Amino acid sequence: MNITSGMDAGMDNSDLQKRHFTALKQKYQVGQYNSGVSDSFLYLILRKADQGIQVTNLEFQWLTENRLVGTVEIISLQQYHAEDKKRLEAEFMQLRTKYHIPKQLELPISSPVYSILGKLDAGYSLTDLEFELLNNQGLVDTTTLIQDILNFSQLKVNYKATNNLNPFPEEPLYSILKKLNVKEQLSDSDADWLLDNDFEETLEIHWQQEDERKAELEFSELKSKYQIDSHPNTSISSPLYSILRKLNSELELEPSECEWLKQQNLSELIAIDRERKDRRFFAELKNKYKATQYQSSDTSSRLFLILRILEISESKTSNPFGEAKVLIDSEKDIQWLSEQGLVETVDIAKQLHFKALKTKYQIVGQLAIDPFYEIMLKLEREERLDPKQVIQLIEEGRLARHGKIARAYYRLEAIFCEKEHQRTGNKWNLPSASSNWRKADEPEKALKVTENVNWNKVQESDLKSALWVTRGAAFRDLNQLDEAENCGTQARECHPDSHQPYTLMGAICYDRGEYADGDNWFELAAERGADDTDDEIERIVRMTKDKDKRREVAEYLLSKDSNRYKWANSYIK
Repeated sequence: MNITSGMDAGMDNSDLQKRHFTALKQKYQVGQYNSGVSDSFLYLILRKADQGIQVTNLEFQWLTENRLVGTVEIISLQQYHAEDKKRLEAEFMQLRTKYHIPKQLELPISSPVYSILGKLDAGYSLTDLEFELLNNQGLVDTTTLIQDILNFSQLKVNYKATNNLNPFPEEPLYSILKKLNVKEQLSDSDADWLLDNDFEETLEIHWQQEDERKAELEFSELKSKYQIDSHPNTSISSPLYSILRKLNSELELEPSECEWLKQQNLSELIAIDRERKDRRFFAELKNKYKATQYQSSDTSSRLFLILRILEISESKTSNPFGEAKVLIDSEKDIQWLSEQGLVETVDIAKQLHFKALKTKYQIVGQLAIDPFYEIMLKLEREERLDPKQVIQLIEEGRLARHGKIARAYYRLEAIFCEKEHQRTGNKWNLPSASSNWRKADEPEKALKVTENVNWNKVQESDLKSALWVTRGAAFRDLNQLDEAENCGTQARECHPDSHQPYTLMGAICYDRGEYADGDNWFELAAERGADDTDDEIERIVRMTKDKDKRREVAEYLLSKDSNRYKWANSYIK
C-alpha cells in the first residue's frame, strides 16, 4: 500500500513538473526554440527567475543564443523590478544629503518628503501645501535651502547670470546677486570677479546702479535748489527728476510735463518755465512782427498779448474760443499798436485780421481787402450793411450768394425787420424778416417769425398771402412738404393772382419728384408775372442733397429742353 502510494506520488510529481514547466514557459513567453536544447536547463533558468534568484549572464547568453528574446526581456524587467527598492533607497539617500535632511530624522521610504524633493529635483516648483508639509517635519534647513535655490534662480534671470548652470546657490555669485538686488554697492573685488568669470551683462547692471546712485544724489540737490525738498517724490524714474534737470539746463518743458506739475501742485516750477518761455517767445515775436523798437521785455505787457494773438491767427492753430478772441479784440488792438507808433506791425495785424475774418466767413481763394475788410468789420460789430453794395457784389460774382458773409448780412436784416415790426407794428416786416432768415439758412427762425400771427387780424390779402408763402417756403426748407403744401394752398386762396403761391407749389412738386405737375404750377406762376421760374428750378436742383434725385431731375429737364436747361448737364457728370 505504501509502495503503491509512493509510485503514484512519483507519477504525480512528474506530471506536476511538466505542468509547472508548461506554466513557466507561458509566463516567460517561451516560444519556438531549438529542439535539441535541454528542457531541463531551460526549466532550471525559469525556476530561478520565478523564485527571484538572480539569473547569471551565462544563462542570459544561453537564452539569447536560443532566440528566446522575449524571455530575456521579461526576466530582465523582473530582476530590475526586484532590485528597484534598493535603488530607490539609494536615490532617497542622495536626496537627503543634497537637501540637508538630518541623519537622525527617520523617514519611511513611503514618506511624501521624498516625493516633494524628487519633484523639486526634477525642476518643478513646490506648492504652498508642500512647503507646509516640509515645515511640519521640522526641516528648517531644507526649506531654507529650497528658498535659496528659488531665489538664486530668479536672481540669475533678473541680473543676466543664467550662464551659471548650477541650481544650488554658489558663492560668491549668490552674494553678489543679493547685493545687486538690494542695490548695495559692490566692492572692487566683486566687480573684478564678475569680469573675470564672463558675467559682463551682470556687471553692466552694476554700472547702471552706480549711475542711478549718482542720479539720486543729483535729484536731491535739485530739489533743494528749487526749494521743493518736502515733495515726497524721490525716485529718479519720476517725471519730477527729468523736469528739474530740464529747468536747470534752461530747456523748455513739454505741455504734458506742465500738466503733471499742475497735478502735483508745483505751480512755482510751472511759473519758472512759463516766464522763460514767454521771454524767449516775446523776443521772437517782436522780431517777426516788426516791433523791435518796443523796448520793454515785460511779458505782462499788452504788446506781448497782441503779438501772441497775431501768431495764433497766422498759424491757424487757434481753437474756436481763441479765434473768437482774435476777432473781438483786433480792432482795439490795432488802434493801440497805431498809438504806439508801430506802423509796420499795424499793417501786418490788419492783414492777419483780414485773413482770420476770411477763415471765419469761410472764404476760399483771393479776396480784395477793399471793400471786404470793412464789410466784415461791420458784421463783427453787428452793423447793417448797405443792401445795394451787397447785391452789387453778389451780381458781380465777388460775393457768394449763400456764403457766410451773405448769410450774416441776411441775419442782420432779419433781426432789423423783427425790431422794426416791434417798433412800428407794420406787419409787412414779418414776411421780410422770415425771407431773410431763410436766406440766412435758418428756416426754424423763419417759421418762428410767423407762428404767432393772428390771421384774423390780417386784412390785406396780399400781406396774408405773402406770410403764408414765406411760411410754406420755410417748411419746404425743412423738407416738411405736406405743411408747405398746406401753406401754399392758403396763400393761393388769399391772393390767387399772385405768382408766388404757384412758384411755391411748383417747387414742392419738384421736391416730390412730380416734375410734370411742377411744370404746370410754374406755368401758372409765369402767367401771373413770375419771370424767375427757371432760376427757381435751377436753385431746386442745386440745393437737392440726394445725388440720385439730383441726377433724376437734371435728366428730366434736359429731356424736356436741352438748350433751355443746358446748365443741368453739370449735375449729370
